[in-house]
Amino acid sequence: FCREGDTHMWRKRDEVASPALAGADKYAKQVPLSRAVPLWGGVSEGGFAPVVFHERKKIATEEWVAAVDGGSLTGAIKALQPSRPRGPWHVLCDNETFLRTRDSKAACRRTNVVLWDIPRSSPDLNPVEKFWGWLRKQLRVRDRADLSAKRAPLSKTEFRASVRAICKTRRAQNVAKSFAKGLRKVCAEV
Repeated sequence: FCREGDTHMWRKRDEVASPALAGADKYAKQVPLSRAVPLWGGVSEGGFAPVVFHERKKIATEEWVAAVDGGSLTGAIKALQPSRPRGPWHVLCDNETFLRTRDSKAACRRTNVVLWDIPRSSPDLNPVEKFWGWLRKQLRVRDRADLSAKRAPLSKTEFRASVRAICKTRRAQNVAKSFAKGLRKVCAEV
């Protein structure tokens, strides 16, 4: 039960992740599953490169291993023009559990990738988290423009295409580069 103006909404345990209860606002602040774009990507001083767009909200170990073995990870690394064209490549990553499985570690070893951990609950040390925040802001700006122009919300396919288009822009690449360069300063301060 939720009434406009209330600050809390109470749900039963089986209703916690129900998209039907996200509200009637077509441009709600809570991202409904129909507008979630599961994307793994990376930033470096070379810009941004997507690794994998996948179907579900969370990626599974099998999907990750298939993406790594299929060359998606190394393709993204090479697109960012690393200083070592053949590796080994050191990749700073978050603490997702699927990255720590035996199969994921073996796939990374096969592709000459070494995963570096960041401390738990430290998104400020991961420049890609700052890029995701910037990307969300760009998507909200577009949503507000659509709402002001009384255009219908984008379908999931159109929304994914919009995300891809934003990520390919020169501005997105420059933003990613600046966040990656900022990591050196953050590490020095830490």
